[in-house]
Amino acid sequence: MKIIKWMLITASLFFFPVMNIHAESQTVKGGMSKGKVANKNEVIYANLLADGNLTELYVVNSFELIEPGVIEDFGNYQKVKNLTDTSKISKENDQITLQAKEENYYYQGNLPNNFELPWRFTINYYLNNKKVEPENLAGKSGDIKMEIVVEANEGKRSSFSENYMLQISVPLNTEKFKDIKAENATVAQSGKDKQLTFTVMPEQEEVFTIEAETNHFETEGVQISALPASLAIDSPDTEELTSEFHSLTEAIGDLHHGVGDLAIGMNELSSGLRSLEGGSAQYKKGLNEISQSGNQLTEGSAQINNTLSLIKDEMKQASGVSGIGELENVTIDLPEVADNLEQAANDVDQVVVNYNEVKTQINRALEQIPDNQISDKEINKLYESNADKEVIDQLVETYRGTKAAQEVLLLAKDNLTDMVEPLSTFSQSMREAAGNLRAISSNIDESILQIDIDEGLKQLTSGVEEMVSNYNQFHQGLLAYTGVVSELSTSYSDIHEGISGSLSGAEQLTKGAGSLHNGTGQLHDATKDIPDEVTKEVDEMISQYDKSDYEPISFVSDKNNEKLELVQFVIQTDKIKIKDNKEDVKETKDKVGFFEKLLNLFK
Repeated sequence: MKIIKWMLITASLFFFPVMNIHAESQTVKGGMSKGKVANKNEVIYANLLADGNLTELYVVNSFELIEPGVIEDFGNYQKVKNLTDTSKISKENDQITLQAKEENYYYQGNLPNNFELPWRFTINYYLNNKKVEPENLAGKSGDIKMEIVVEANEGKRSSFSENYMLQISVPLNTEKFKDIKAENATVAQSGKDKQLTFTVMPEQEEVFTIEAETNHFETEGVQISALPASLAIDSPDTEELTSEFHSLTEAIGDLHHGVGDLAIGMNELSSGLRSLEGGSAQYKKGLNEISQSGNQLTEGSAQINNTLSLIKDEMKQASGVSGIGELENVTIDLPEVADNLEQAANDVDQVVVNYNEVKTQINRALEQIPDNQISDKEINKLYESNADKEVIDQLVETYRGTKAAQEVLLLAKDNLTDMVEPLSTFSQSMREAAGNLRAISSNIDESILQIDIDEGLKQLTSGVEEMVSNYNQFHQGLLAYTGVVSELSTSYSDIHEGISGSLSGAEQLTKGAGSLHNGTGQLHDATKDIPDEVTKEVDEMISQYDKSDYEPISFVSDKNNEKLELVQFVIQTDKIKIKDNKEDVKETKDKVGFFEKLLNLFK
């Protein structure tokens, strides 16, 4: 009986003040005016299992008041709890009525089980490459991998996943984990813990992986916070960047036009070299013909020279009547010598014709070779243009070879010009000599009976000796000339082969220049819009992450939006640790109710 008596007394001490307070609250409620709310914030707390499945979801609502008083809030809560004072909270369907006596008021509302977060979290664990359930992982050792998958929860308040940024933090004790690898994570050291932080931008889904070696797996769980990505991002000044791109695209355009001019020039060069190669072939053929006819010419000239020498010797031995007999023999030989001279003159005329034809071909070839001069400075500038070095080497080699061939052809043309006039004069001289020989032969026949034989023979012999001497000099000059022609014919074969090689290289370079021009055209087409595209991409990236115009909405009821200032999420997964028996005992003790504690006082 005494125990019961003391229990009643003690209960009265505890309960009567509460009853008085409750009565006073009702009185205050009845007398309180309607409060004015400046703004409201919602903090959504979510507890997850270690694998990411949702277990509990509640909201802490906070109000900043202009005037204390009765305020209303909305939310489909299972139960509500005053976190500010002991005043009663009235709940009718989704309407919550509060009695706020201070400028700041807080209460908690627990959401039903069918309420979901705007995101789905899946956390997978692997030990030594084998998937393990988190409850079987505590205290294990080996190579560990955690995989955190973040996805938008389709249709579940998508405004949050579209406008909120997530930060995911995983603390790992460095005494239990080493060789930690976490791609895309921000790593910070906090005491013994290494803090790994991942970021998920609005409208993004991510998969994060953590790998480490553990000697005793335990974690404090994964902590996740979500806030609006409401940073206002000013558009950067892209003028300097785009101006650089403009310079680049203009340079590429200039390069394209330059390569186009190069392709045209190479085509003209190939055409010129093709004509040059044809003219060179004609020139080479002409030289060979001249060389061959030169041999015939020198042979005929040698016969004439020998015949004249023979005549001179016979004339020296001729005297008196016997000299007349010798003169009769001379009149027989002189017409033959005259015929040989005329044949030699014909051969020289043909040589002149061939020379003129070769000169014509050389002129045509020279007309096809561009007369432009490219300096070493311009060549070095071409090397600095980042064009294909091998192609440039071939172009320079072809240019220099063409210029060398041009110089050879100009020299050959000048030589031919210098030869044509003397050869024409020489041909005319031989024809005159042939005519003179025929006249001499005829005059000898007519004058044999009319002349003073001895005196006439002396004069004739003297004239013949002078002619033989002059012809011998001509013959020696002819031999020197034909020798030069023969040497030129032999050496020009190498020049012609070089021209043919230059033509082959130039044709390949023309084809390469055409391909290069097509490539620079494609490059120019691909890059000419870069400045506008850069500006567009920057604007799109900024618009993707600039959520400064986002208006917050309530997580629990649209009726709260008007006074709402901020909604944020605090999410925590369960720890993975080996259970401690002492903690279990403590937890059991903590679960002892009020009446049990009251009874324990009297035991």
